[in-house]
Amino acid sequence: MPGSSSIPAVAIIILLLLTVALPRLMLSGGLPTTDEGFQAYYAQIMHASMAAGRGLPDAGPLMLYPLLGSWVFAFGVNPMVALRLLDLLFAVASGYAFFRVIELESRSRWGSILIAGLFLFTMNLTVFIQYGYKNSIHAAYLPLFAALWLGLRAPEVTRAGRWLSIGALVSLAVLLRETFLPFIALGGATVLISRGTRACIQFVAGAFAVGVLITVSILAARGGVAALLGAYKDAGLVYSSIADQRITFFLNSGGQALGESAMPVLVAVLGLVVVLVRKARGGSSSGLPRSAFWICAALLPMVEPATKIGFPYHFGVCLVGLAGLAALGWRELSKIGSPLVLHLAAAVVTAAFAIQVIPRLASYAAAWPQTREVLIAASSGQWPESLTDKSNYLLSAAVIRQLTPPGASIAISGFMYSLYPLTGHVPATPGLANLSATFITLGHSSDRLREALLRCPPDVVMTTSRTDWPGSSEIRAAVRETGIYEEVGEIPSSTSRQYGNFGGAIFRAKKHNACRD
Repeated sequence: MPGSSSIPAVAIIILLLLTVALPRLMLSGGLPTTDEGFQAYYAQIMHASMAAGRGLPDAGPLMLYPLLGSWVFAFGVNPMVALRLLDLLFAVASGYAFFRVIELESRSRWGSILIAGLFLFTMNLTVFIQYGYKNSIHAAYLPLFAALWLGLRAPEVTRAGRWLSIGALVSLAVLLRETFLPFIALGGATVLISRGTRACIQFVAGAFAVGVLITVSILAARGGVAALLGAYKDAGLVYSSIADQRITFFLNSGGQALGESAMPVLVAVLGLVVVLVRKARGGSSSGLPRSAFWICAALLPMVEPATKIGFPYHFGVCLVGLAGLAALGWRELSKIGSPLVLHLAAAVVTAAFAIQVIPRLASYAAAWPQTREVLIAASSGQWPESLTDKSNYLLSAAVIRQLTPPGASIAISGFMYSLYPLTGHVPATPGLANLSATFITLGHSSDRLREALLRCPPDVVMTTSRTDWPGSSEIRAAVRETGIYEEVGEIPSSTSRQYGNFGGAIFRAKKHNACRD
């Protein structure tokens, strides 16, 4: 029955297979995407630097998740597909931890199966993950959910080690996904209110110790802190340059995320209504403070898209708090002691799950033939040639590989970081990894960009035709004005190819030029 506290472990395995592993696997052969390219680029240069015995490259932000996956570049397989599969494993592990959290909050294994199934399937939709490895969110979920699980299981009198561990886990989640920082504040405030000052101090101490230990270790391997601070400063300048689009992105992305998550949101709202009605009728007093925690957990992720450029996956993190509200509502219904009420709740969640899943099954089935082809080709390190003309990334990478000898350097613009792992080449210097960002950080000066290119010339440069990033015409002009490049190709814009707006010109140096500094 829905309120039963016992269910075979195989049901949990089936839950994770059907809602996380199988959907992600079927999507893992999708064409290369932009955000995964950014992370894959850092994994690529980390592996290259460590393989050469130079330690971690002193470039970019902390990027702990790419560091954890950098080893895939050692095996000659398609690195982007390998990283997607690695992300799948993290998603399954975090999905199990998520189920355990929902189980504790709902006080029902059957209830948690239904609620976790609905929310896990939604959290792993294409709109939030694309084809996998889009971001480090699901990797960060693993320690975050483990911390939640430990906190929800904590008895009234708890040893110091538990709160130290919880703080350490939340800190690890933040290191994996730095915009999870507000969750440390939420966790600390919750521990202070519910368990007192001593427990809060232990929580903060655990978070501080792990944060410092891991950060210092990475900085020591990189060789300094200046480049790290500079990376965050430059990122701020880049986001500031497109700040006028913030509201538009927030509204559009928020609306898209809400449309894809309508059923889980409805179930969460019903859960909150149950808590409020139970309280109004003299029910349990614990429901309101717990619901306040989950509401905060649902709202805090909106800080990121509100303060920089927002995309649907930013709003996808809100599903964690919403799932907590749904589980809390189930718990309150269980206290009524009516099997009929629980069966009705189970029917509602099951219907929501069916409405969420069934319309999307055809798209997953349609994706599988290409994925199978990609997985077969992945062992050789390549993408199937039949896909080249379907993607501007694959087409651009094919042209660049033809023009660039082994060991040569390249530079891209327009955030086309995917071209680094797709071609196997790296930039001449990290400062020229994305010429659009370089142009912004150099004060929108084409003269200064030209000088930067002359100081450390890449062997091949691809400029962008994107108009949503500033400086596309100035960047192309700067490359031409160096006098050391010849234009050898053009990747046209095309509505028939994925990322068809990511076209641009390809320039090759007339001869190899060494960096001057």
